[in-house]
Amino acid sequence: MPKMLNDEAVEYEDGTPATEAQMGKDVVSFLSWAAEPEMEVRKLMGFKWIILLSLFLLQAAYYRETEMASSQV
Repeated sequence: MPKMLNDEAVEYEDGTPATEAQMGKDVVSFLSWAAEPEMEVRKLMGFKWIILLSLFLLQAAYYRETEMASSQV
């Protein structure tokens, strides 16, 4: 089977060398995006939820400490 990608088959605007490895990486990145185009939005939403839940955890821990300290006095 002949090679599907050849060196210098594509010109990148930023001057990146068009090697087989680079073009293969670009193809795989595109196929990953095409399979799940909303993945970036989900990752950002997940990150926001982790931050929010961490803040709630800190608030609950602080509340528990203050309640325990006041009940033991």
